[in-house]
Amino acid sequence: MKKEDRRIIREIAQHTELERNLPAYAGAYMDSAFEYSLIHLVLNYYTLKEIEADAGQISGDDFLAEFMDKVHTLLFGTILSGQEEDYAARCDETGSLRDALKEKMTILTAYTDALQHYEYILNRVEYGITGEQIAVEESALAAKVFQYLFQDQDKMVVNSRIQMVTGQLPIRMTKNRFFDYLTDTLNIYIGSDRSSVDDFVSMLKTTALLELPEGYGKEYAEIANTIKILENTDFKGLDLPSYQAVMEQFSFTVEHLTELIGIYLLGAELINALYVVMLAFPFQKNEEPAVKTCMEMLGGIHDAFVSDGDIPESVDEGLMEIEGIQEALGEDIMRFDSILPDVLSEHRDTISWVMSDQIFDSLLKISKLQSNSLFMELEEAGQVEGPADADYVAKKRDELVGELTEFFANHKKEMNRAVMAALFSNMPVLFNSQQEIKDYIEYSINHCGNASELMACARILEEMMEEE
Repeated sequence: MKKEDRRIIREIAQHTELERNLPAYAGAYMDSAFEYSLIHLVLNYYTLKEIEADAGQISGDDFLAEFMDKVHTLLFGTILSGQEEDYAARCDETGSLRDALKEKMTILTAYTDALQHYEYILNRVEYGITGEQIAVEESALAAKVFQYLFQDQDKMVVNSRIQMVTGQLPIRMTKNRFFDYLTDTLNIYIGSDRSSVDDFVSMLKTTALLELPEGYGKEYAEIANTIKILENTDFKGLDLPSYQAVMEQFSFTVEHLTELIGIYLLGAELINALYVVMLAFPFQKNEEPAVKTCMEMLGGIHDAFVSDGDIPESVDEGLMEIEGIQEALGEDIMRFDSILPDVLSEHRDTISWVMSDQIFDSLLKISKLQSNSLFMELEEAGQVEGPADADYVAKKRDELVGELTEFFANHKKEMNRAVMAALFSNMPVLFNSQQEIKDYIEYSINHCGNASELMACARILEEMMEEE
């Protein structure tokens, strides 16, 4: 970061010469954000062109093909041409394109949740069908799992491992006992913002497939068809040939879904970077050589896309020129971003006085677009404000328990246990002591009367521990 920018940040923190420093801060932040996202845009645009050239996976997907056509048009009509006419409308188009991708990703995420539930079930019936045997010594396995949980001193690592392990251990509890765990979890949120409670409950409902997005079961027909087949499968009645046939289709669908999500995530990174560049373009005054290089590279990739040709050699040469710049800019952006919340909350009057509202509103969006959450909401939703008291949490708990009760009544035991396990893996750590965790592990393993499930859990837990 330039010495002058560090001075500006320091003086803003000291509330010094705000009328001069706030516009200077906004300009410097905007220049860095523009260059950083321009490089990010080039790299993702390049990668997507390579994917299309190798396998035609973009043109083979109707939504992706239309999505990329709109990206090409936006690039050509704004950044590459340097035109600023109707720029606000073009930014809105970019935001709408981002929203459309987000909706598709919501459907794919729901399919992922569903397939993970069925993977849980298929894993646990495998040994009973194939006849394969693996030796499991319950006490030794329980001791090894417990040791694995606490071999790291980092509390976050320990908590993450507990969630992963409880999501794989045999579920040996009544629905009422499970609801007690759910109640204890939700009670943690008493006193927090109501929006936090709402978000957590919504996440659990999504995981349990209680809230399905529009288009679920209809869009992406191949994936939806596999899930429909699994819904109608009698897992206890499978023989070896039918199990192998189900697993073959399941594996193919998972592979297809994984590839699709990977491309969609690249598309999300691309559209976020494009959106930042669009928002920053009217304000930035960046004259760094990397900016010119990126503009030339974008033009070359754009032409290769629309002509279905090869990426020019000049683009590959440009990659060498911009190498390492993004990392340095990322550190600068983190420093600029670190004071943005305080600037917006403490100096709104001064921002308005110096007529910088528009640039700071754009910076707030840019900050969200450059965060680690690809699909973060850019506008504040109309959520109920205020702390969540015990009554509010109890209401949300009763609502969730009611929906889960209905779900459990309408599904077989295998699916219900898969959903419980998935919810466990998404719930904060509920145990009050290491002894309580040890008792839970031992009870789950020692009281698993299903040999196939026990062998599957042992294998999965062993693989999980070996990966660390």
